[in-house]
Amino acid sequence: MKKMTFIGLIWLTLLACQSQTKSYKIKGHIEGAGNGKAILIKNNGETQNTNGDTVKLRNGNFTFTGIVDEPIHAMINICPDNEKSAFINIIMENSLITISSNWDDVVDQYGYRHIPNCEVTGSLNDKVYREFNHTYEKLLQSPKFKEHAAALKKREELHKNGDKEVFYKYQEETESLCREIKLETEKRQKEMIIQNHTVESAASCLFILQNDMEFPELEEIFNSLAPNVQNSSLAKPIKKEITAKRRIQPGQLAPDFTLETPDGAKLSLSDLRGKYVILDFWASWCRPCRASFPEMKKLYAEYKKKNVEILGITNDSRKADWLKALEEDQLPWLQVTDNFSSPNRAGKVATLYVVPYLPTLMLIDPDGKIVGKAKDKHELKEWLDVRLAKK
Repeated sequence: MKKMTFIGLIWLTLLACQSQTKSYKIKGHIEGAGNGKAILIKNNGETQNTNGDTVKLRNGNFTFTGIVDEPIHAMINICPDNEKSAFINIIMENSLITISSNWDDVVDQYGYRHIPNCEVTGSLNDKVYREFNHTYEKLLQSPKFKEHAAALKKREELHKNGDKEVFYKYQEETESLCREIKLETEKRQKEMIIQNHTVESAASCLFILQNDMEFPELEEIFNSLAPNVQNSSLAKPIKKEITAKRRIQPGQLAPDFTLETPDGAKLSLSDLRGKYVILDFWASWCRPCRASFPEMKKLYAEYKKKNVEILGITNDSRKADWLKALEEDQLPWLQVTDNFSSPNRAGKVATLYVVPYLPTLMLIDPDGKIVGKAKDKHELKEWLDVRLAKK
């Protein structure tokens, strides 16, 4: 009797351990996809992907099972027989996850085929991430932003028609509307991150939003996230970004760099020590960048005799485009290139200075310390006037 009781206890213990073991089961149905295969590719942080797990696709149905240590980004590549594949992005976790969509919804964009309109259930991390990313679309559907939705639709129509001047003119006319809905979107997304501070995908949401946030606010929101979120693999990109941004905060010594000038010579930031230096990150294809040059010329004419220099840093990937723009716009200040060695990617210096968009203006003081990234030329002038007045 004692022996049977002991064996029974062992069996119950094993059952208890098994019941506590968490695993994932992903069941998908893609209407119209037919037969073929499906490949699950897991992302283990930033850009590192594991080898894909492959299962059969039968009448659009597939199932993956296994265990993950924590919630992670993943991509499911749907590969029907005799057709080009298309992928689905999800955040997977150890739970029962269902995915449903239609093969007719495949979108071919920028050389990639994907299925954006998927219904995913069972993953809390995926739910939070999708709701965050659809905040803007939901706002456009609300009565409050009816006018904004109409303006956006007209913008899209003008862009498709190909008349750039008409499009850009209307874009400028509706800028205040777009700014209003953008700010409301960001406000609600921040609230969503804070409300879901214990969900790991909140870190991924914060990474998406971080370029539109001042550094103190970014740090504050990250620090409000639960420890399990801060220490997750989903938090690696935003932690890396925060570390990089901390290095270029006002008062920090500006990282030095050496780049090539239009005539092939080398110029270092440290060569300009002793002057106020305006770093102007731009590119020939950036319309707002080039539209700003007339005002920048006025600023340069006003301040060049006051120990102020401008250093233009292009993100062009083709030298001919850069040189042509310099010839057309007749820019009188120093110019260097940041990107010829890595086409279609952010340059090394733009990455070093965490440049979120073009144009970006940054002011360096005569001691080589960062004053800050200016929101616009007016703020830049204010900074210069205050500092130059103290001399």
